[in-house]
Amino acid sequence: MSHTFHVDVRDVIEIEEIDGTWTADDFRALLDAMDFGDHAGMAEDELREMCLMSLQDQDPNDAAYLVLRYVIGDALRDGQLRNMSSEMQDEKLWEEYVDPAFHERLFRVGSLLYAARPQVFPKTDAVRVTLEVRCPDAEGRALFDATPDEAFLVRLVADGMDARAVLHRFYGDQMKQAHFPEAPGIVWISEVSPAGPEAWTVELIGSHYWLGPLDDTKSFESNAA
Repeated sequence: MSHTFHVDVRDVIEIEEIDGTWTADDFRALLDAMDFGDHAGMAEDELREMCLMSLQDQDPNDAAYLVLRYVIGDALRDGQLRNMSSEMQDEKLWEEYVDPAFHERLFRVGSLLYAARPQVFPKTDAVRVTLEVRCPDAEGRALFDATPDEAFLVRLVADGMDARAVLHRFYGDQMKQAHFPEAPGIVWISEVSPAGPEAWTVELIGSHYWLGPLDDTKSFESNAA
């Protein structure tokens, strides 16, 4: 059954790092990998600062390799990580890597490298999108009883973009299918909260490459399912 959702775009804000992405334990692990020495008793902000300074002391390839190995070393071969450590200096792999399932983690890598060496690594540019979604019919509202899956959310926001947007050009056919495995590589984080009896506030985080075109939209109708 088709439902009509009215969507208002409240905010599209560019972010260089996702809050909470890097923790004190992460900084400790990276400092250990760089043979920093004793870091016991350091507060989280001190650990971050020491980690950034230690990454600055590394050759850029080595710095990228260390962070890549820590974040995705369980999923890719060492040779792949070595190649990516060089590519990270020129390419936005959180947009360009062939498998979108890695995009969120590559953004995490890129955000720390950019914080350490902004003159060497590309600026990270995800977006936080805030929507207000309204639906008058009960079956449509039921889709928001729990946070909707990424495939639904991608279809929803795609209806607010021009047909020439990269999301339509790359995934126009896939979005029409019931199975859309690439969706979590487009919407990395989502949060839904009630905004009234027939309305919800929806916050999405993903790459500017995919979600940025919403910045040109104020409101739209969607028949996503």
